Parts: sequence; structure tokens; C-alpha cells
Amino acid sequence: MKDIIQSYFSQEAVAYLGQVVGLDPTLTQRALSLGLPLQIDALAAHAETPEGRARLGEAISNLPRFGSVQEALSTPSGAVNLQQAGELLAPALLGGQADEIVQQVTRRVGGSIGGVQKVMSMTLPLVLSLLGRQGMTAVNADTMLGRLRGGLTDLSLGAAAAPVAAAVTQTGAALADNAITPSSLLDAMKAEFSGATAEKVGRAAGFTGADAGKAVMGALPVVLNALVNKGRTEAGAGELLKQAQEFERVLGDDGHLSGNLLGDSAELARLESQGRGLLGGLFGNVDTLTGRLGTALGGSGANAGRLLALLTPMVLGLLGRSARTSRMSPLVLTGLLGAMGDKLSGLIPAGMTGLTGLLGAGALGAATTAGAAAAPTETVIATAVPETRVVETPAPVNTAKPVTPPPPPVTPVTTTTTTERKGGIPWWVWLLPLLLLGGCWLANQNNKTTTTTTTTTTQQDGGGIIVNNPQSDSNLPAEPFTMSGTAAPDMQLRIEDQGQTVAEATADAEGNWTAEIPAPTPGEHTYSIIGGENAKSEFKVNVTDEGAGDATGTTTETPEETPAETPAETPAAGGTGTGTFAISEPAESAEVSATGFNLKGTGEAGKTYELLEDGTSVGTFVVGDDGTWTADVAAPTAGDKTYTIRDSDGNEVATLPVKVAAGTTAAGECTQDLSVSLNDGETVSAPFRFGGVGSGTGYTVSVRRAGRLVGTKEIPLGEGCTWSYTSNPGGKPGTVNDVIYEVRASGTSAESPADATLNLKVRAQ
Repeated sequence: MKDIIQSYFSQEAVAYLGQVVGLDPTLTQRALSLGLPLQIDALAAHAETPEGRARLGEAISNLPRFGSVQEALSTPSGAVNLQQAGELLAPALLGGQADEIVQQVTRRVGGSIGGVQKVMSMTLPLVLSLLGRQGMTAVNADTMLGRLRGGLTDLSLGAAAAPVAAAVTQTGAALADNAITPSSLLDAMKAEFSGATAEKVGRAAGFTGADAGKAVMGALPVVLNALVNKGRTEAGAGELLKQAQEFERVLGDDGHLSGNLLGDSAELARLESQGRGLLGGLFGNVDTLTGRLGTALGGSGANAGRLLALLTPMVLGLLGRSARTSRMSPLVLTGLLGAMGDKLSGLIPAGMTGLTGLLGAGALGAATTAGAAAAPTETVIATAVPETRVVETPAPVNTAKPVTPPPPPVTPVTTTTTTERKGGIPWWVWLLPLLLLGGCWLANQNNKTTTTTTTTTTQQDGGGIIVNNPQSDSNLPAEPFTMSGTAAPDMQLRIEDQGQTVAEATADAEGNWTAEIPAPTPGEHTYSIIGGENAKSEFKVNVTDEGAGDATGTTTETPEETPAETPAETPAAGGTGTGTFAISEPAESAEVSATGFNLKGTGEAGKTYELLEDGTSVGTFVVGDDGTWTADVAAPTAGDKTYTIRDSDGNEVATLPVKVAAGTTAAGECTQDLSVSLNDGETVSAPFRFGGVGSGTGYTVSVRRAGRLVGTKEIPLGEGCTWSYTSNPGGKPGTVNDVIYEVRASGTSAESPADATLNLKVRAQ
């Protein structure tokens, strides 16, 4: 959140605000850096009471959602409206601290108290609007502000702020090292997605051989074209910058794509899932586009779609990092993207002319001035000058289009002004109900009587969903856990783990909610909590694999629900069962081998049964025409086990307790051929286990659903050269889901053919 605040009050934003109120830009920067944290702390103290949270919710619900400081100030009478709103809100929300904050800031930075007061008055509604965009409501105000309280003391807003200046045209020889031009940005993108990096991304999308890297280079201008179109307006560019913040995580400390990301198949799968959520808003008809793109790239539409889903967040991350480090505003980004449009065709690889039609050749609007047909100079976004306009002029011309000046400095409101209206009423008038909720302090600081007839509106446009437990980035064991938090009262929530629904919850009348989350697989997980009206919150946890057995791999690949096992009525043990079904061997409580053993018996010919080991399915079997059956049990762990047999209706027909002896063969001596206890195409119930014996040191099991990698697990060979894997892929109870399991020798590339592949139908419980 600190980064978002610093980005919102950028260098150009601070300079603009200072010019509007008539303050020196450096003084404005210092006043904001000192005063804004004090305002946040005062708001946090106010949010500690139910009445305070109600006032905050009322204010946020009635404030416009300003995309930027410049947007708020550039509307008709925008500066006057902001000042009036701040003067109304400060006593109601900051209490007696409002004047103290102004005096404290003035003492430390100098300047006139009137100028500082104007800055702080305008800042308060801007901050509240920004918090509203990030999901703050009356329900979660105490939580969000509590996290910020005391944590902004080193804030440096609009560092090195300079006055808003006229646009400047510079030649390449005069550029600073960090200046960004359309050509330099395109060159950086092209260099980033070339060579080994391009091949890795292409292979992750399903392309093979030399075509993998070439496909990435071909898709790159298509992605950039979508960003150019999205960023044609300042609002669209602002949305791109906001989206880009999340994906800067794909970069390493050096600013390049992270090698760890490219080598982590699970993380790439998560990124692909998030990237798919971006495509509709950027490309429109995704199905049509991916079909045409697949043809142009020489692959399938499905692979083209996967490539776009991977490449788009990567490009956004790179663009966001460049914009942030150069303090680029949405307005400046709009010009930069516009000037890139006619250069994209130069990125198309040789032999892929079919891509030209996907770029809208000739229809892209570059940001040019009249008469720019003759040898224009390079458009430059110079980071040292805030509010720089994109300018292209013929080479001999050294002048530039002047910047439209900002509104004049705010003067005391003593005359009638024409204000921006909502249905004929200035927007700040909608804040007047605060007088009923506590704003009466304006007239009488000691009046403690409040009226509670005003309705508080819960705003959800930024999310409004908060997770209190567990904390983001915390470490959790691979076990079920309880998630809890706050949301709008009675909001229905859906919890997803990397795109798969794992639980549902409903907030109570107070906005509190809890959900029981099934055991996740070891590794990093991103949970999304999704509510109505586009409300959404995300956080990450790291799941550790402590306590896993030496030779047993257990996973719950993005499960949806794993209800507790319900004990059923147990029929007579000892090899006998109900009706015509019976177990003949092994004997009750017999000792069996850890390398595996067979159960045998009799039953009705042609009927299918399922075998469970301590409640976990280990496969199915069919009674032969002669009325006999055999079921294989692979690699059980040592100790007492109870095997249960169920018919196709789920009824238990027999149970058998046995004792599994420890294996005797050391893993280093293993030379057996790989065996797998389940058959390809078999139907099992979750959770289930399969395994066998093998050679070498162990195996890697990869799990795929709908063509997407959802989990991997390393399984070392144990005593007796055995290996065993337990899975709970989840799903809605009663549904049957197709899940693919690939088994490879440890150390084998995931792109090499699997040693064994199981296409299973898994029945969710």
C-alpha cells in the first residue's frame, strides 16, 4: 500500500498540487511527506470505534474515485471542490488533530500556515478516495488503516519535485541514462523476450523446438498492440499502471525476468491462470484472436491462448517497472504508448506476415503534431521533467507544443463559483450527511449527540474483502486450515486456490466470515477471495512439507472440498463380508509385505468394487466370470492397516485388518522395473493412493487438470524399493473429474516422455 500511495502522489502530482495552491514544489513535497502519515494515523485512531468506521464509510462511499491527483484538479473547479471537501471532512474524521497536524507540519517545513492548510485540506479527500479504490469500507477501515498506522514515517512523496514546466523536445544525445523513448522501450522488450528466455516461455505455452522462441517473438507485438489500444486514454493508461503493479513480481532484482519464475512450472501455471483474467479486457474476442494468432504462429489456437496468458502479465510487469522507476504518470504513459503504435510492425519476425492484420496496421493513432511527416525526432519521456508531453516535430524545429496550464492557485472561497455537479449538486455536498454522523463537531466540538438515521453505503469497487487469518506470506503446514476475515455484511464469497474453487463462505451481519480450507499442496499458493460486484482480494502463503514420509508423496492439488471421513458401519472382519462377497486371503491380522501384496476372495461375477486403505482409495477391481477376484495393494507403509471394500453404490461389503512389515531392501540397491498399481482410465474416489516399486533414487509425479499443470511431487524410493503417492485433487462433491498423472524418474526433464501416464476419473467426495 505504501508503494501505491507514493505512486499516486508522484513527482508530477506533487508539483501540480503545489502550483495550484501557490507553494514552492519542494515545500509541497516536504509538507505532504510529513503531513500525510499524520493524517493516516489520525484516521486509524478514528476507525477504532464503530462510530468512526461509520463516518469513514460514509465519506468514502460519497467521494468520487479519482484516478490521479491531476484528474481531480483538472475538472471544473476541481481545486475548490477538493478544498471544500477537505475542510468539511477534517473536523469530522481527524477530530482535534486536524489543526495540530497543520501546525506541526508548518513548524517543520516553514512556509505560510495558510498554504500548508490548503495542501492538507486537498490531500485528505484524495487519500480517502485512494483508500476507497483499494477496497476500504466501514467494515474493514480499522484493519486497513491499522496496517498503515506508524508505517509511513519514512514516506517521501514526489521526491525531487520540480515545477510543472513546458514540454521539452530533446535529441538522443542529450538524454539522461534513464530517459524512456518508444524505441528504447521496444528494444528492451525485444531483448528481454529473445534467446533462451523466449524458448522457455514458448515451451511453457506448449510450443516445441525452434518454434517456441519464434512464437514468443511473434506474439510480443500483438500483446504490445493491445496495451497501446488500452492506453489511448489517460484512464486506460492508469488502469494499465495499476494492473502492472501486481506483476512486477515476475522480475528479479536486476529488472529482468526472474530465472526462478521461468524454471518453476507451478509458478508459471499460476501466472498463466492470472494472465487469462487479463485477456478479455485487452483483446476483446479472445477465441477469435487466439485462433488467428495460432495460425500465424504455426501452432494451435489453444497454445496461442496459453502464450498470450503467459506473455501479457510478463510484459505488464516490465512496463510497470519502467514506469515506476521513471515516475511516469498515466498521462505520460498515454503519449509513450501512442508513439509506439506505428513501430510495432517492425517487431514481427520474418515469415510471419499474417501477424500484420492483428496489429491493426495503419489504424493506430500515434501521438504526433501537425506536420510531423518530415523526419521526426525521437519522442522522449524525460524523467527529470514532470508533466512532460509527448512531442514529435520535424528535425529542424526546436519548439514544442506548450502544456495546458493547470487551474490557477486556490484562493479563499469568498465568491460564488461554478462547481462540478452530480444532478445539479456539487459532489462535495454529498458529504454533508457526515454532519449527522459526527460532523456536527464543526459547530460544536463538545457536542457528543449523534443522529444515526443516515444510511451507510458499503463500497465494493476496490474489493472490500479483507483476510485477517492467515497473514499473507505466512508459512503453513500441508494441512487443512481456517481462513477468516471481513467483507460487506451478508456478502457471499468464493475462495479459489490458483483458479480452482476450494471453499465458499457468507459474511454475517457484522461482516465477519470464516471458511475451512482443505490441505494445500507444498509450495507457494495464491488464494483469491471473490465476492459480488467485482469485489476480490488475494494473498499468498507458503505451504511446507514437514512430516511427509520418506517414501510417500501426498498432495491435494488445488482441492475444492475434502470433508472429514465419516465412519460407516463395519461388517464382520476376518475375511468374511456381506451377501455373496468374501475375502479369502490374507488372513485376518496377517503380516504382509511392504513391497505389496494381493487380496483375494469371491463375489458376484462382473461386479466392480473399490478397495480402501484406512479410508484412502487404492483402486478398483472386477469379479471374474468364475466368481473370484484379486486386488493389488502397492507399497503400503509399515504398521497396522485396515482394508475396506465398497460396492458401486458406496456400501461397505467387507473389511480386513492386517499388519504391514517393514521392507528389507535398501533404496540404493533398487533395479526393478517401474510398476504402477492403478490402470490407465480407472475410476477412483478421492482421496486415493497409488504406487509400486522401481529403480534409481525415486520418481517425480506431475498432475495436470484441463491441460494445466497443478502440482508436482518428488518421491524418493523407500525400503523395499517402493514408492507411494496419495492424491486429493478435489472438486465439487459427487462430480467425476478427469485428472492426468505423469510419473518420471527423478531428475528427468518435465518435457521428456513420462515413464508412466495415468488418465484417471476421480470421484470427489
